[in-house]
Amino acid sequence: MSLKPRMHLSFDEWPAEDRIRWEAAFKTGDRFDESGPGAHLAESTRQVWRESHARFLWFISTHRPDLMPLPPDARIDRLIVADYVGWRRKSCGDVTVAIDLDHLRGALKLICPGVDWSWLLSISKRIAAAAPRRHPRCHLVTSERLYALGLELMDGAVTGADAAKRISKAHAFQYRDGLIIAFLALIPLRSRTLVAMRIGIQLVKTGDLWGLDIPAADTKNKRPLDYPIATELSARIDLYLERFRSRIPGAKRHTGVWASNQGRPMCAMAIYEAVGRRTKKVFGFSVNLHRFRHAAASFWSIRDPANVLGSKDLLGHSSFGGTTEKHYIMMQSRLAGRVLARAVDAVRKGPSIS
Repeated sequence: MSLKPRMHLSFDEWPAEDRIRWEAAFKTGDRFDESGPGAHLAESTRQVWRESHARFLWFISTHRPDLMPLPPDARIDRLIVADYVGWRRKSCGDVTVAIDLDHLRGALKLICPGVDWSWLLSISKRIAAAAPRRHPRCHLVTSERLYALGLELMDGAVTGADAAKRISKAHAFQYRDGLIIAFLALIPLRSRTLVAMRIGIQLVKTGDLWGLDIPAADTKNKRPLDYPIATELSARIDLYLERFRSRIPGAKRHTGVWASNQGRPMCAMAIYEAVGRRTKKVFGFSVNLHRFRHAAASFWSIRDPANVLGSKDLLGHSSFGGTTEKHYIMMQSRLAGRVLARAVDAVRKGPSIS
């Protein structure tokens, strides 16, 4: 199996000025000293902005090394961005490119706070607006299919480990990814909340069952969330923590639920790629993390439309509207169409009326 090509510079490899400015951006001030411009940002936001800047620095160091000694704001202009976009398009679609540029803009605002980066926002918006859009009903998948896939991956990892009489890293990663997919199928958290999960803090155990106790700081709308975790999934979390998580290098050095091969918790992009890879292999298309939320709303609308208002609480929405209502309307119209088709078909096949 070929290793994934490297596409970013580690923080230690960043130019010294970039490192100094980045760290200064998160300085927490006191009554006599102002905080840095990024002190208020959530850890997940810091992570994705840092990844985008690291990726851009890798591009510069590889394709335009003459620019590396320059100050951060002098390395980038519209021509450089055009080359960068062309390079990114070789490995991802325009929606991802636009998101990446917006994250890069966020990083540059922290590193060069006195510079106007609105032109970079305009470019990212143009790319996003021109990107081809899939119809929202394309590649529809609901929660029960995703949950079944998660269980299959975990069971396959257990079977493989038992047959080999040892748990390899591959088994551990397969079990971890299956648990993430099954977990999101039942509790479709936003990526920032999923990434922030720590054992004993957000993920807590009472008796034989696990639950989630998510503080407001870890949610998008700043509302605390509290989810019980079902018996079956709680047992699978136990198995992950007891047998599989420790086989991932460096997992014992941190309390992140989703351990990575880098000796630290998985970041949002790593989870996105792992879930996308597993779902594409089975379904033929990638299911991104946000689609788990669509899947939950669709599933609830199909199976329990009378109580669909409850889906807003599952998704952490403050009201029934927007995404929740959109999926309810879409699925109800689809169900109505099926009822009409069955009625028409029954009349067509029934006895003729004289």
